[in-house]
Amino acid sequence: MTKPKKGDLIRLTVDSLAFGGKGVSKVNGFVVFVEHGYPGDEIDARIYKARGNFAESRVETLIKPSPHRIAPACKHFGPCGGCKWQNLDYSIQKKYKADQLKDALVHLGGIPEPPIEPIISAHKIYYYRNKMEFSFHAGLDGEILLGLHFAGRFKDVFQLQACHLQSELSNEIVEFVRDRAIELGLPPYHIVTHEGFLRFLVIREGKFTDQALVNIVTGDGDYDLKGLGEEIGKKFEKVVSVSHTVNSAKANIAKGDKEKILYGADHISEKLGNKEFKISASSFFQTNSYQVQRLYDLAVELAEPEKTDRMIDLYTGTGTIAIYFSDLVSEVIGVETVTDSVMDAKINARINSASNAEFLAGDVEEYMKKAVENDEKCDLLILDPPRAGCHPKTLKHLAAMKPRKIVYISCNPATLARDLKSLLENGYELNRAVPIDLFPHTFHMEAVCRLTYRE
Repeated sequence: MTKPKKGDLIRLTVDSLAFGGKGVSKVNGFVVFVEHGYPGDEIDARIYKARGNFAESRVETLIKPSPHRIAPACKHFGPCGGCKWQNLDYSIQKKYKADQLKDALVHLGGIPEPPIEPIISAHKIYYYRNKMEFSFHAGLDGEILLGLHFAGRFKDVFQLQACHLQSELSNEIVEFVRDRAIELGLPPYHIVTHEGFLRFLVIREGKFTDQALVNIVTGDGDYDLKGLGEEIGKKFEKVVSVSHTVNSAKANIAKGDKEKILYGADHISEKLGNKEFKISASSFFQTNSYQVQRLYDLAVELAEPEKTDRMIDLYTGTGTIAIYFSDLVSEVIGVETVTDSVMDAKINARINSASNAEFLAGDVEEYMKKAVENDEKCDLLILDPPRAGCHPKTLKHLAAMKPRKIVYISCNPATLARDLKSLLENGYELNRAVPIDLFPHTFHMEAVCRLTYRE
């Protein structure tokens, strides 16, 4: 067979899953990626994009389904843009996440036999998220829609009946707010015309404290939401905070310029281990409390902190990792570029009496450069960078500093492998690599690695 072209219909058997969640098939050595294709599927696929050495396709006819396919739990599965692996057996999801980490470390990191340990399963595969953002939108007849976006269609929102990501309480709040908005005649925001008022409904939960926060995000408008906020707080016992945020910009994000408390406190609390953290409407916090506690416990296990250790936590965010370690080391420095996050970190340090934790706002690469110039000591260094990984100069300064132990936490196997390769070339040894599943039914994963400097 010749190389597939755009528009071709070809018969395939899916062999594996690629990072990103697409199925992989080979036709005479030519790679074809298949959206929503699973290993073992026999399909007729339609090519919609053809490149020099690969093509992308969609399932047109499922001839023989993979034995790993299961019935999805959610009635919105398919049209919804989330939980794309919900119809794939969970044990197979975990296998491919672990495989993707291994493939990245071998092929991109140049590590022939990486010390990868069994993946840590999710504590819950449904109702695990502590934060959800639901979108308001005006339907074809101007009716209020409150739900999530269709896959690949940011301009369209479907009417949510039930979501399996956050909690039953979350579903009840969505239904109540939508019904009351209709009764109160509050106009929904239109993503294209930028007319209307109601934009987002954000719900946050403390999974270990049983507290909930509701934030109604709107555009500009002369509507008083005080009564609605009090109704929400009084109807749902676990809701301890209701706020109203105004986003007057066209950017379709659930943040804004002004925030007003409609009911109760200005925050909720969440616990991780013996530490407590304040979460406001706009705070950053990892979205799976159950697995984040496991992640941090794993980081402690791999770090083997000593009471005499001076620790640096790069990309510290709101300081959760630094504070989690604070009782186990002599001193911890957290560095973060986002000033608001640093302010939250300082508040969280006070709440937990972490007097040995200091948080600095500034560029991570610049901090490391000055730390090396000042010959700063570091026994234990924690890296938890964004998906893009570390800047090459940061890795260069890190290698010059030579901390004895590094724990690298990553949400991207490709950039993790790239950065590990650099560290291994500069005197470090990879001792352990542990994948952990924070986001069931998606291709996303986390990994925690321990490196030690070879004296």
